Amino acid sequence: MRTTLPKALGAVIVCLIGTAASPLGRPALTQTNWREVKSIRLGRFRSRIDASSQRTIRLFSQLDTSQLTGPELTPDSVQAWQELVFSELEKPTRTKYILGNAILVEPYAADSVTIGYALTVADTLGASRTVLTDRDGMQEFLDLLVKGAVAAKTLSDTELKRAGPVVEKRVMLAKAVNFVYPRNAQLAGVSGSALMQFVVDTAGRAKPASITCLEATYKDFADAAAAVVKTMEFTPAELDGHKIEQLVEYPIDFNLNAVLPIKPFQVPVGKGGRRR
Repeated sequence: MRTTLPKALGAVIVCLIGTAASPLGRPALTQTNWREVKSIRLGRFRSRIDASSQRTIRLFSQLDTSQLTGPELTPDSVQAWQELVFSELEKPTRTKYILGNAILVEPYAADSVTIGYALTVADTLGASRTVLTDRDGMQEFLDLLVKGAVAAKTLSDTELKRAGPVVEKRVMLAKAVNFVYPRNAQLAGVSGSALMQFVVDTAGRAKPASITCLEATYKDFADAAAAVVKTMEFTPAELDGHKIEQLVEYPIDFNLNAVLPIKPFQVPVGKGGRRR
């Protein structure tokens, strides 16, 4: 998950490996029963999630001219798998996270302190591609999946049959926030920061149970930042005008006499996720 906002995800592709069948033609996006929800690019690797009016989703992935068409998946199965992987990004409990015959995630030790991830996506014909990425890249991919699942469950049949990609609006901070500076830090004239993670609900408030401090200069700043988050007001995220819950990460700088500015979010921001 940084001291500035917005901060775009910096996915790092270490290398690309794997095998694939002959290049597949890109599925037409003009089909009336499928609609593009979201797409991402991780270096040379691209991926897109589509939702159908039958309430299923499919993943399309591309490496150079090769393209993989994933099997249809139910949104509930994708969302449950996504939440499991996201919750264990920092401390994996498994060597493999498998979603049917579509996706495989294998954590590995990139170095003595860093976890890397081998992300494999498969085609309905058995071809596959594997990309090695970092935690930011995995977060971006997992956000892609959950947006597809939410769209399939939230949008109407008519909306899912529309041409063109789903319009996504990110979480925005609605107004500036004044906060109470930690007393001990204020007396000592010390500045610091805290990186907070939380879910913004459809009413534009942080869900109390989701508020987590990922890192902080001092515990006093972590406690003060948690209190700040509880008072914040947001414009919630949307998919085609439907308000949705969204996990966000927000860095808060503590400088004497500072006021939090109104700035847009990039979601998710930075690295180090725990829950969707």
